[in-house]
Amino acid sequence: MLLESPFTVGPQMSRLTAPLALFPLFIAILLTACSGNRGTACDNLVYKEEGLTRTEFLPCAAEIIATMDKLDAHMDAVLKGDKRARAEARVQYDELAELIKKAGNRNLVERWQDESLTRLNVRIWNAYTSYQGALRYPNDVDANAARRSKEEARKIYESLR
Repeated sequence: MLLESPFTVGPQMSRLTAPLALFPLFIAILLTACSGNRGTACDNLVYKEEGLTRTEFLPCAAEIIATMDKLDAHMDAVLKGDKRARAEARVQYDELAELIKKAGNRNLVERWQDESLTRLNVRIWNAYTSYQGALRYPNDVDANAARRSKEEARKIYESLR
């Protein structure tokens, strides 16, 4: 009795042939999704002397706060010395840093015409720098300061939507 290979091409294709044919497509999609070149709400912001408007900036602020939430999800484990959680938190912090950079970096703490956006940005910046301290030298003081500033930023953001 002659056995056919599961990889035979032709009228008697096996059940493995179709998934194997789609595997390169799956890898291409995965690589594209993980490439880091995804667009963000903070892309292409054009600063004016008076800062940005709420319409221009609030989508970016929402993405920054959501990224801080993801980072914060690891902080309790980081504070307990979990090295894996610290590595995962660093990935989230790097994503946050990229958003902050795209949003203007130090321009965030400049005085904008819209005082509410200025207050929001100062809270975002304070959370960002406190997370940095908590990740560099895990400690409750910086972690709690980051969480407080993030929640203050969220409250301001919610009041501006």
